[in-house]
Amino acid sequence: MQNILVCQTGGWIGDMVLLTPALRALKRAYPESNLTLLLRPLVADLMETHPYVDTCIVDTKNRGRYRSLRELTHQIRRAAFDVAVVLHPTSFRNALLPFLARVPMRVGTNVNGRGMLLTASRKDDTSGHEVHRYLRVLQLLAIDTSLDSLEFWHTDIERRIIQDLLAVKGVSSTDRLIALNLGTTWRTKQWDIANFVEVIEQIAHLAPDVRIVLTGSSNELALVEALPTLLPIINLVGKTSILQLGALLERCEVCLTCDSGPMHIAAAVGTPTVALFGPTSPVRHKPYGVGHTTIEKPVECRPCYKRTCHRQDALHLCMTEISTAEVVKALEIKLHQQVRAA
Repeated sequence: MQNILVCQTGGWIGDMVLLTPALRALKRAYPESNLTLLLRPLVADLMETHPYVDTCIVDTKNRGRYRSLRELTHQIRRAAFDVAVVLHPTSFRNALLPFLARVPMRVGTNVNGRGMLLTASRKDDTSGHEVHRYLRVLQLLAIDTSLDSLEFWHTDIERRIIQDLLAVKGVSSTDRLIALNLGTTWRTKQWDIANFVEVIEQIAHLAPDVRIVLTGSSNELALVEALPTLLPIINLVGKTSILQLGALLERCEVCLTCDSGPMHIAAAVGTPTVALFGPTSPVRHKPYGVGHTTIEKPVECRPCYKRTCHRQDALHLCMTEISTAEVVKALEIKLHQQVRAA
């Protein structure tokens, strides 16, 4: 196979990080191939520098649903792909496009009735991690999927930028750092900002040699504005690109985060992570690899995968039940482990 189309228009940064083992397996199985990724605009810039992606097709959907479908179909047909690997786990459109474009071989999971659009399919499995959900599809092509580790594709350029940015903040190369990622994409996954404040204050007292760095995109600036002005923090929210964020998280000893894209980036760069889970399941979405801690509560309505909490008695109970004490304890353990490993 010389011309491969991978369809994953999930559109979130975390999806792209978890997709990487599958992209790597495809490229290793067919090293001379041209691998094209169909994706959404939010992650286009990130994936254009991906080591296993040669070309990107951006599904903007900005010309109307049917017109954009028709135009994308023609674009895919002209590219003459040998195979389409549908890695979006549920999208009917992701399977429909290569079907209409007459890609001769089309593989993916049989969900939402899209099995009829595929030449080979298998039953979906949500009992394991999303990394394996992607890799299972490649088994339809008899591809070796044993190498399942994550990776991130920042470079020494981003590392130097972060080193300089930290130096401006008075951080030396030997200073110990914790990353606190304040935000996430769903309100239901968000831990209360007052809890983060308490964690910052306790860590500053318990580990005065450790400096706390706030990470996040410009979308989280409102969260930063809600923080007390005298907190002992280094605020880098909205001040890094995604690739620079990878270099920053790599520089940190531990990362505290809710279920988010930066959580997966931290795991990909090998930073031990304390991850807080509410409406989603850590079985499927936890930081992938070893050395991470997930905190969740046995609330009967979770995992609900809802962006809006519908509880009448206690909104966001799955997140409010997570205490600052247990989060601080988890961070302390991680910091002590890093000292022993040094």
